[in-house]
Parts: sequence; C-alpha cells; structure tokens
Amino acid sequence: MEPTCRPGTALAAAAVLGVAIALALRSLARRPADPDGRAAAGSAWIGPRVRAWYRGALEPAETWLAASGWSPDALTYAQLVLSVLAGWAYATAAVFLAGCLVLTAGTLDILDGGLARRCGIAGPRGALVDSVADRWAEFATFVGLGVLYRDGWMLGVVALAAFGSQMVSYVRARAEALGVAMATGRAQRPERYLLLGGASVLAGLVGHLTCPGGRPGYGVLSLSLVVLAGVSVWTAVERGRRAAAALRGSEGK
Repeated sequence: MEPTCRPGTALAAAAVLGVAIALALRSLARRPADPDGRAAAGSAWIGPRVRAWYRGALEPAETWLAASGWSPDALTYAQLVLSVLAGWAYATAAVFLAGCLVLTAGTLDILDGGLARRCGIAGPRGALVDSVADRWAEFATFVGLGVLYRDGWMLGVVALAAFGSQMVSYVRARAEALGVAMATGRAQRPERYLLLGGASVLAGLVGHLTCPGGRPGYGVLSLSLVVLAGVSVWTAVERGRRAAAALRGSEGK
C-alpha cells in the first residue's frame, strides 16, 4: 500500500523551512568570523562559528528551562524518548516525522549539557548518564532504520552507519580514559544528527511533492546514510590512529 500523498502540506512545510533557514543564515552571517579564518585539519563539519551561533540561539530556551526548574536529566531522558519515537517513525515509514524527532533530540542533547553548566551541577555522574542515554538513543534510531530498509542492500549500510556511530563515541571515551583528549573528527554527534535528521526531513518532503510513485524521497535518505556510514567509520578510524600515535609518543618520554 502506497503512503498517502500530501503535496499541499509538503509545499507549506517547505516554505516554512525555507524562511527559517534564510533567517538562520542571515543571523549567522552577522556573527564575526573565526580568528583563524578557517577550520583546523580534521575538525568537524560544523565549525566553532556555527556551533557558537546555535548555542547562542538556544540560550533563551536554556534560561527558561533553568528558571522553570528543569533538570538536565529530564532533558537527557526526553532526548532518549524522542529518539525511540524516531526509530518507531522510521520503522513505520514516517520519514519526515522521524527527521523532525531526530533534529529535536539533537537540540535537547545540546541543551542538557548547557543547562547542567548553567545550574552548576555538571559532573561525572551527569556525563555518564548522558553518554549511556546517547548510546541507547542511537541504537533505537538505527533499529527503526533497519526495519525501514529490511528488504534491501541498504540494510548493510544502516548496520555500518550504526557501527561507525557507536565506534566514534567509543574511541573517544576510551582515549580520554587513557588521558588523550579526543574531540576531533568530521562526523561528531551534531554532524550525525544534522545529516540524518535533515536528510529525513528533505526525503519526506520530496516523497510527498513527487507522489504518486511509491517512495521517491527515500533516495535522499539512502544517500545520507551512505555518507553517514562512510564518514562515521572514517572518523572512528582516524580517532583511533591519532589516539594510538599520542599514546605511543607518551610511552617514549
């Protein structure tokens, strides 16, 4: 059974997103450029300028949450719930909804750390809870994607993307436990949220705008998963190489 087509709704959603993106780019353009003028080698796709701008945009929400008595743990668990719902949405072919949920979960993932620092309660216990919740959240999302792509070769790509995403975080955690700072890499968590969530939203819009015809928008999502799998595995390998080199250097001292 083919999904219901809603081209009018998709057009309205595309217009709203277009305006939002235009306003965001206008605001970002007013922000001073980085002192270096370019990103360092091996740095994330989303540079410090964009990250600082987005954190600034979230500051009013962060202030309201702190004043309302929200705890960082509540945001962490809310992010986990949204990720589980995103997995369910992927499994039921509600790709646009899944993308929105992924992007919202990513925003909460940023807010919980900022709220903890603002409230002065950031510490090892919160970092542990956040890290564990993140791993469960990614697992739930990729399970849903696996169900969506269960009948084709893309299932292998989903599995590779899931493995790469988990390894990116694992290598960093293991390296930092051994005393090696490891925050480099192209496919860090914000990049993975934006790539998967943004592509899912676009895929949903394309699917509705080009109906009838089955699931034409899935090509956008499939391409994003191929890219995500590649850059996640590459980031994990590169982090492992850098960590091993740093440890080798410390052993020689």
